[in-house]
Amino acid sequence: MTYLVFSLLLIVTLGQLFFLLRFFARLARHPLLALPHKELPLSQLSLPQVSVVICAHNELPHLKNFLPGILAQQHPEFEVIIVNDRSTDASAAWLETQMSIHSSLCVVTIDQTPEGWNAKKHALVQGVKRARYDVILLTDADCAVNSPYWIQHMCRPLLEPHIEIVLGFSPYFKHKGVLNWFIQYETFFTAIQYLSFALLGKAYMGVGRNLAYRRKLFGNGEILERFKGITGGDDDLFINQVANAHNASICIHPEAHILSVPKTAWADWYRQKLRHLSVGKLYQAKYQYLLGFLLFTQTLFWFLSILGTIFELYNSNEPIFEGIIFLFSLRMLVLLSIYNVIIRKLRIDVNVWWIPTLDFLYIFYIFIIGSLAISRKRIKWT
Repeated sequence: MTYLVFSLLLIVTLGQLFFLLRFFARLARHPLLALPHKELPLSQLSLPQVSVVICAHNELPHLKNFLPGILAQQHPEFEVIIVNDRSTDASAAWLETQMSIHSSLCVVTIDQTPEGWNAKKHALVQGVKRARYDVILLTDADCAVNSPYWIQHMCRPLLEPHIEIVLGFSPYFKHKGVLNWFIQYETFFTAIQYLSFALLGKAYMGVGRNLAYRRKLFGNGEILERFKGITGGDDDLFINQVANAHNASICIHPEAHILSVPKTAWADWYRQKLRHLSVGKLYQAKYQYLLGFLLFTQTLFWFLSILGTIFELYNSNEPIFEGIIFLFSLRMLVLLSIYNVIIRKLRIDVNVWWIPTLDFLYIFYIFIIGSLAISRKRIKWT
Protein backbone atom coordinates (compact mmCIF):
# COMPACT_ATOMS: atom_id res chain seq x y z
CA MET A 1 0.00 0.00 0.00
CA THR A 2 2.80 2.45 0.87
CA TYR A 3 4.48 1.92 -2.49
CA LEU A 4 1.15 2.47 -4.27
CA VAL A 5 0.56 5.71 -2.39
CA PHE A 6 4.08 6.91 -3.19
CA SER A 7 3.70 6.02 -6.88
CA LEU A 8 0.41 7.90 -7.12
CA LEU A 9 1.91 10.87 -5.30
CA LEU A 10 4.78 10.92 -7.79
CA ILE A 11 2.34 11.01 -10.72
CA VAL A 12 0.16 13.83 -9.33
CA THR A 13 3.25 15.82 -8.31
CA LEU A 14 4.48 15.64 -11.90
CA GLY A 15 1.02 16.77 -13.02
CA GLN A 16 1.18 19.76 -10.69
CA LEU A 17 4.71 20.63 -11.83
CA PHE A 18 3.46 20.54 -15.42
CA PHE A 19 0.95 23.32 -14.68
CA LEU A 20 3.36 25.30 -12.55
CA LEU A 21 6.22 25.28 -15.04
CA ARG A 22 4.30 25.18 -18.32
CA PHE A 23 1.44 27.58 -17.50
CA PHE A 24 2.00 29.63 -14.35
CA ALA A 25 5.71 30.30 -14.89
CA ARG A 26 4.77 31.94 -18.20
CA LEU A 27 2.79 34.55 -16.26
CA ALA A 28 5.68 35.05 -13.83
CA ARG A 29 7.94 35.88 -16.80
CA HIS A 30 5.44 38.15 -18.54
CA PRO A 31 6.78 41.73 -18.70
CA LEU A 32 5.05 44.78 -17.25
CA LEU A 33 4.87 47.11 -20.23
CA ALA A 34 4.94 50.78 -19.28
CA LEU A 35 3.31 53.40 -21.47
CA PRO A 36 5.98 54.95 -23.71
CA HIS A 37 4.14 58.19 -24.42
CA LYS A 38 2.79 59.69 -21.17
CA GLU A 39 4.53 62.97 -21.86
CA LEU A 40 2.78 63.42 -25.24
CA PRO A 41 -0.42 65.47 -25.57
CA LEU A 42 -3.51 63.31 -25.93
CA SER A 43 -4.14 64.74 -29.39
CA GLN A 44 -0.90 63.14 -30.60
CA LEU A 45 -1.67 59.63 -29.34
CA SER A 46 -2.75 57.02 -31.85
CA LEU A 47 -4.95 54.75 -29.74
CA PRO A 48 -8.32 53.09 -30.38
CA GLN A 49 -11.53 54.90 -29.55
CA VAL A 50 -13.19 53.25 -26.57
CA SER A 51 -16.69 52.77 -25.18
CA VAL A 52 -16.60 52.00 -21.44
CA VAL A 53 -19.77 50.11 -20.50
CA ILE A 54 -20.95 49.85 -16.88
CA CYS A 55 -24.15 48.16 -15.72
CA ALA A 56 -25.60 49.57 -12.49
CA HIS A 57 -28.56 48.52 -10.35
CA ASN A 58 -29.14 50.80 -7.32
CA GLU A 59 -25.44 51.70 -7.23
CA LEU A 60 -25.62 55.43 -6.45
CA PRO A 61 -23.01 55.47 -3.62
CA HIS A 62 -20.53 53.53 -5.75
CA LEU A 63 -21.20 55.66 -8.81
CA LYS A 64 -20.52 58.81 -6.80
CA ASN A 65 -17.27 57.37 -5.48
CA PHE A 66 -15.85 55.70 -8.57
CA LEU A 67 -17.35 57.21 -11.73
CA PRO A 68 -15.29 60.45 -11.48
CA GLY A 69 -12.07 58.43 -11.81
CA ILE A 70 -13.33 56.82 -15.01
CA LEU A 71 -14.52 60.10 -16.49
CA ALA A 72 -11.08 61.61 -15.76
CA GLN A 73 -9.18 59.01 -17.78
CA GLN A 74 -6.32 60.26 -19.94
CA HIS A 75 -7.34 58.91 -23.32
CA PRO A 76 -7.78 60.68 -26.66
CA GLU A 77 -11.36 59.61 -27.41
CA PHE A 78 -13.70 57.63 -25.18
CA GLU A 79 -17.25 57.53 -23.90
CA VAL A 80 -18.70 56.12 -20.70
CA ILE A 81 -22.05 54.36 -20.96
CA ILE A 82 -23.91 53.74 -17.70
CA VAL A 83 -26.76 51.25 -18.04
CA ASN A 84 -29.10 52.27 -15.23
CA ASP A 85 -30.89 48.96 -14.81
CA ARG A 86 -34.24 49.22 -12.96
CA SER A 87 -32.74 51.38 -10.22
CA THR A 88 -35.12 52.60 -7.52
CA ASP A 89 -32.65 54.89 -5.77
CA ALA A 90 -31.68 58.40 -6.89
CA SER A 91 -29.27 57.16 -9.57
CA ALA A 92 -31.31 58.56 -12.48
CA ALA A 93 -31.35 62.14 -11.18
CA TRP A 94 -27.68 62.11 -10.25
CA LEU A 95 -26.64 60.66 -13.61
CA GLU A 96 -28.70 63.24 -15.46
CA THR A 97 -26.79 65.97 -13.64
CA GLN A 98 -23.48 64.32 -14.50
CA MET A 99 -24.41 64.15 -18.20
CA SER A 100 -24.84 67.91 -18.23
CA ILE A 101 -21.29 68.23 -16.90
CA HIS A 102 -19.52 65.48 -18.85
CA SER A 103 -20.12 65.26 -22.57
CA SER A 104 -18.47 61.83 -22.65
CA LEU A 105 -21.13 60.34 -20.37
CA CYS A 106 -24.15 58.53 -21.78
CA VAL A 107 -26.92 56.88 -19.76
CA VAL A 108 -29.13 54.03 -20.94
CA THR A 109 -32.20 53.51 -18.76
CA ILE A 110 -33.87 50.13 -18.44
CA ASP A 111 -37.28 49.97 -16.78
CA GLN A 112 -38.00 46.28 -17.21
CA THR A 113 -36.11 43.09 -18.04
CA PRO A 114 -37.73 41.05 -20.84
CA GLU A 115 -39.07 37.65 -19.85
CA GLY A 116 -36.49 34.91 -20.13
CA TRP A 117 -33.50 37.24 -19.86
CA ASN A 118 -31.06 37.50 -16.99
CA ALA A 119 -31.05 41.16 -15.93
CA LYS A 120 -27.28 41.66 -16.11
CA LYS A 121 -26.99 40.16 -19.59
CA HIS A 122 -29.89 42.21 -20.91
CA ALA A 123 -28.39 45.39 -19.45
CA LEU A 124 -25.00 44.63 -21.01
CA VAL A 125 -26.50 43.98 -24.44
CA GLN A 126 -28.35 47.30 -24.34
CA GLY A 127 -25.20 49.13 -23.27
CA VAL A 128 -23.02 47.65 -26.01
CA LYS A 129 -25.70 48.36 -28.62
CA ARG A 130 -25.47 52.05 -27.71
CA ALA A 131 -21.67 52.07 -28.01
CA ARG A 132 -20.24 54.30 -30.72
CA TYR A 133 -16.71 52.97 -30.80
CA ASP A 134 -14.88 49.86 -31.94
CA VAL A 135 -13.48 48.85 -28.56
CA ILE A 136 -15.71 47.84 -25.64
CA LEU A 137 -14.15 48.14 -22.19
CA LEU A 138 -16.13 46.67 -19.30
CA THR A 139 -16.10 47.31 -15.58
CA ASP A 140 -18.65 47.41 -12.76
CA ALA A 141 -20.21 50.25 -10.81
CA ASP A 142 -18.50 49.17 -7.58
CA CYS A 143 -15.03 49.28 -9.14
CA ALA A 144 -12.34 51.94 -8.93
CA VAL A 145 -9.61 52.67 -11.45
CA ASN A 146 -6.06 52.45 -10.15
CA SER A 147 -4.74 55.29 -12.31
CA PRO A 148 -5.82 57.81 -14.98
CA TYR A 149 -4.12 55.54 -17.57
CA TRP A 150 -6.36 52.49 -17.20
CA ILE A 151 -7.93 52.86 -20.66
CA GLN A 152 -4.60 53.46 -22.35
CA HIS A 153 -3.06 50.33 -20.86
CA MET A 154 -6.04 48.14 -21.69
CA CYS A 155 -6.11 49.43 -25.28
CA ARG A 156 -2.41 49.09 -25.98
CA PRO A 157 -2.47 45.36 -26.93
CA LEU A 158 -5.26 46.15 -29.41
CA LEU A 159 -2.78 48.09 -31.55
CA GLU A 160 -1.84 44.63 -32.84
CA PRO A 161 -4.41 43.90 -35.59
CA HIS A 162 -4.84 40.23 -34.64
CA ILE A 163 -5.62 40.98 -30.97
CA GLU A 164 -9.35 41.23 -30.31
CA ILE A 165 -9.53 40.55 -26.56
CA VAL A 166 -7.60 41.98 -23.61
CA LEU A 167 -7.94 40.32 -20.23
CA GLY A 168 -7.25 42.59 -17.27
CA PHE A 169 -6.77 42.02 -13.55
CA SER A 170 -9.21 43.15 -10.88
CA PRO A 171 -8.20 42.63 -7.24
CA TYR A 172 -10.42 43.54 -4.29
CA PHE A 173 -9.95 46.27 -1.74
CA LYS A 174 -8.28 45.04 1.44
CA HIS A 175 -10.35 44.80 4.63
CA LYS A 176 -9.74 43.16 7.96
CA GLY A 177 -11.02 39.68 8.63
CA VAL A 178 -10.73 36.06 7.54
CA LEU A 179 -13.22 36.47 4.69
CA ASN A 180 -11.17 39.16 2.97
CA TRP A 181 -8.02 37.14 3.59
CA PHE A 182 -9.48 34.25 1.59
CA ILE A 183 -11.05 36.55 -1.04
CA GLN A 184 -7.62 37.98 -1.81
CA TYR A 185 -6.15 34.52 -2.35
CA GLU A 186 -9.09 33.17 -4.37
CA THR A 187 -8.92 36.23 -6.65
CA PHE A 188 -5.18 35.75 -7.02
CA PHE A 189 -5.43 32.05 -7.87
CA THR A 190 -8.28 32.62 -10.34
CA ALA A 191 -6.20 35.32 -12.05
CA ILE A 192 -3.18 33.02 -12.27
CA GLN A 193 -5.28 30.47 -14.10
CA TYR A 194 -7.07 32.61 -16.71
CA LEU A 195 -4.11 34.92 -17.36
CA SER A 196 -1.51 32.16 -17.74
CA PHE A 197 -3.83 30.06 -19.89
CA ALA A 198 -4.37 33.07 -22.16
CA LEU A 199 -0.62 33.50 -22.60
CA LEU A 200 -0.52 29.97 -24.02
CA GLY A 201 -3.36 30.63 -26.45
CA LYS A 202 -5.98 29.00 -24.26
CA ALA A 203 -8.05 31.96 -23.05
CA TYR A 204 -11.15 30.41 -21.48
CA MET A 205 -12.61 33.26 -19.41
CA GLY A 206 -12.33 36.90 -18.49
CA VAL A 207 -13.43 39.02 -15.55
CA GLY A 208 -16.09 41.58 -16.45
CA ARG A 209 -14.67 44.05 -13.94
CA ASN A 210 -11.72 44.59 -16.28
CA LEU A 211 -12.17 43.28 -19.80
CA ALA A 212 -11.82 44.74 -23.30
CA TYR A 213 -12.79 43.37 -26.70
CA ARG A 214 -13.56 44.56 -30.19
CA ARG A 215 -17.21 45.34 -30.71
CA LYS A 216 -17.44 43.11 -33.78
CA LEU A 217 -17.01 40.06 -31.53
CA PHE A 218 -20.14 41.07 -29.64
CA GLY A 219 -22.26 41.77 -32.72
CA ASN A 220 -25.85 42.30 -31.58
CA GLY A 221 -25.44 40.15 -28.50
CA GLU A 222 -26.15 36.83 -30.21
CA ILE A 223 -23.67 34.91 -28.05
CA LEU A 224 -25.10 36.26 -24.79
CA GLU A 225 -28.59 35.50 -26.07
CA ARG A 226 -27.66 31.81 -26.12
CA PHE A 227 -27.19 32.03 -22.36
CA LYS A 228 -29.75 34.75 -21.70
CA GLY A 229 -31.49 32.94 -18.86
CA ILE A 230 -28.30 31.98 -17.02
CA THR A 231 -27.09 34.13 -14.13
CA GLY A 232 -23.43 34.96 -14.64
CA GLY A 233 -21.25 34.27 -17.63
CA ASP A 234 -21.67 37.62 -19.36
CA ASP A 235 -17.86 37.77 -19.18
CA ASP A 236 -16.40 34.26 -18.94
CA LEU A 237 -18.93 32.45 -21.14
CA PHE A 238 -18.57 35.17 -23.76
CA ILE A 239 -14.78 34.89 -23.80
CA ASN A 240 -15.07 31.09 -23.75
CA GLN A 241 -16.98 31.30 -27.03
CA VAL A 242 -15.05 33.97 -28.94
CA ALA A 243 -11.41 33.51 -27.86
CA ASN A 244 -9.06 31.43 -29.97
CA ALA A 245 -5.36 30.58 -29.93
CA HIS A 246 -4.31 33.91 -31.43
CA ASN A 247 -6.77 36.72 -30.63
CA ALA A 248 -6.39 37.21 -26.85
CA SER A 249 -3.81 39.15 -24.85
CA ILE A 250 -3.45 40.21 -21.22
CA CYS A 251 -2.70 43.47 -19.42
CA ILE A 252 -1.37 43.21 -15.85
CA HIS A 253 0.38 46.56 -15.34
CA PRO A 254 -0.59 47.97 -11.91
CA GLU A 255 -1.88 51.16 -13.58
CA ALA A 256 -4.39 48.99 -15.46
CA HIS A 257 -5.80 47.30 -12.37
CA ILE A 258 -9.41 47.81 -11.35
CA LEU A 259 -10.09 47.63 -7.61
CA SER A 260 -13.42 46.15 -6.63
CA VAL A 261 -15.47 46.36 -3.44
CA PRO A 262 -15.42 42.92 -1.76
CA LYS A 263 -18.22 41.23 0.09
CA THR A 264 -17.97 41.65 3.85
CA ALA A 265 -20.58 39.10 4.92
CA TRP A 266 -20.13 35.37 4.43
CA ALA A 267 -23.69 34.92 3.12
CA ASP A 268 -23.21 37.60 0.43
CA TRP A 269 -19.87 36.12 -0.59
CA TYR A 270 -21.40 32.63 -0.75
CA ARG A 271 -24.13 33.83 -3.12
CA GLN A 272 -21.57 35.65 -5.27
CA LYS A 273 -19.40 32.53 -5.56
CA LEU A 274 -22.41 30.38 -6.43
CA ARG A 275 -23.09 32.75 -9.30
CA HIS A 276 -19.47 32.78 -10.49
CA LEU A 277 -18.87 29.04 -10.29
CA SER A 278 -22.24 27.98 -11.69
CA VAL A 279 -21.23 28.74 -15.28
CA GLY A 280 -18.12 26.54 -15.30
CA LYS A 281 -20.18 23.57 -16.46
CA LEU A 282 -20.90 25.50 -19.69
CA TYR A 283 -17.25 26.00 -20.64
CA GLN A 284 -15.91 24.24 -23.71
CA ALA A 285 -15.05 20.64 -22.86
CA LYS A 286 -11.31 21.06 -23.41
CA TYR A 287 -11.16 23.77 -20.74
CA GLN A 288 -13.29 21.76 -18.33
CA TYR A 289 -10.80 18.90 -18.69
CA LEU A 290 -7.75 21.10 -18.22
CA LEU A 291 -9.12 22.91 -15.17
CA GLY A 292 -10.51 19.68 -13.78
CA PHE A 293 -7.12 18.01 -14.12
CA LEU A 294 -5.44 20.94 -12.38
CA LEU A 295 -7.78 20.79 -9.38
CA PHE A 296 -7.86 16.98 -9.34
CA THR A 297 -4.07 16.70 -9.10
CA GLN A 298 -3.98 19.46 -6.48
CA THR A 299 -6.53 17.59 -4.37
CA LEU A 300 -4.79 14.22 -4.75
CA PHE A 301 -1.43 15.80 -3.95
CA TRP A 302 -2.65 16.88 -0.52
CA PHE A 303 -4.63 13.71 0.14
CA LEU A 304 -1.78 11.38 -0.79
CA SER A 305 0.83 13.46 1.06
CA ILE A 306 -1.18 13.27 4.28
CA LEU A 307 -2.15 9.61 3.78
CA GLY A 308 1.43 8.60 2.95
CA THR A 309 2.79 10.39 5.99
CA ILE A 310 0.30 8.62 8.25
CA PHE A 311 1.20 5.22 6.76
CA GLU A 312 4.90 5.79 7.24
CA LEU A 313 4.46 6.84 10.86
CA TYR A 314 3.18 3.30 11.45
CA ASN A 315 5.36 1.38 9.00
CA SER A 316 8.63 3.25 9.55
CA ASN A 317 9.71 2.81 5.93
CA GLU A 318 12.34 5.52 5.93
CA PRO A 319 13.12 5.64 2.16
CA ILE A 320 9.41 5.99 1.29
CA PHE A 321 8.93 8.64 3.97
CA GLU A 322 11.90 10.61 2.66
CA GLY A 323 10.49 10.30 -0.86
CA ILE A 324 7.13 11.71 0.26
CA ILE A 325 8.84 14.62 2.01
CA PHE A 326 10.94 15.28 -1.10
CA LEU A 327 7.94 15.34 -3.46
CA PHE A 328 5.94 17.54 -1.10
CA SER A 329 8.86 19.96 -0.66
CA LEU A 330 9.63 20.03 -4.39
CA ARG A 331 6.10 21.00 -5.35
CA MET A 332 5.90 23.61 -2.59
CA LEU A 333 9.29 25.11 -3.47
CA VAL A 334 8.38 25.51 -7.13
CA LEU A 335 4.90 26.79 -6.29
CA LEU A 336 6.09 29.36 -3.76
CA SER A 337 8.88 30.59 -6.04
CA ILE A 338 6.51 31.17 -8.96
CA TYR A 339 3.68 32.58 -6.84
CA ASN A 340 6.03 35.00 -5.09
CA VAL A 341 7.08 36.52 -8.42
CA ILE A 342 3.46 36.82 -9.57
CA ILE A 343 2.34 38.33 -6.24
CA ARG A 344 5.00 41.03 -6.55
CA LYS A 345 4.12 41.63 -10.18
CA LEU A 346 0.37 41.91 -9.54
CA ARG A 347 0.93 43.76 -6.23
CA ILE A 348 -1.83 41.78 -4.58
CA ASP A 349 -2.09 41.50 -0.80
CA VAL A 350 -1.32 37.80 -0.33
CA ASN A 351 1.34 36.71 2.16
CA VAL A 352 3.44 34.09 0.39
CA TRP A 353 4.03 32.19 3.64
CA TRP A 354 0.30 31.60 4.06
CA ILE A 355 -0.01 30.06 0.60
CA PRO A 356 0.49 26.40 1.70
CA THR A 357 -2.45 26.78 4.11
CA LEU A 358 -4.57 28.60 1.54
CA ASP A 359 -3.65 26.09 -1.16
CA PHE A 360 -5.00 23.35 1.12
CA LEU A 361 -8.17 25.24 2.09
CA TYR A 362 -8.91 26.08 -1.56
CA ILE A 363 -9.62 22.40 -2.21
CA PHE A 364 -12.56 22.44 0.19
CA TYR A 365 -13.84 25.73 -1.19
CA ILE A 366 -13.85 24.64 -4.81
CA PHE A 367 -15.40 21.23 -4.17
CA ILE A 368 -18.05 22.32 -1.67
CA ILE A 369 -19.20 25.59 -3.24
CA GLY A 370 -18.42 24.39 -6.76
CA SER A 371 -20.59 21.30 -6.32
CA LEU A 372 -23.45 23.39 -4.92
CA ALA A 373 -23.13 25.90 -7.77
CA ILE A 374 -23.27 23.21 -10.43
CA SER A 375 -26.32 21.59 -8.85
CA ARG A 376 -28.33 24.81 -8.50
CA LYS A 377 -30.91 25.41 -11.23
CA ARG A 378 -31.55 29.13 -10.74
CA ILE A 379 -29.29 31.77 -9.23
CA LYS A 380 -30.29 35.42 -9.17
CA TRP A 381 -28.15 38.46 -10.00
CA THR A 382 -30.36 41.31 -8.70
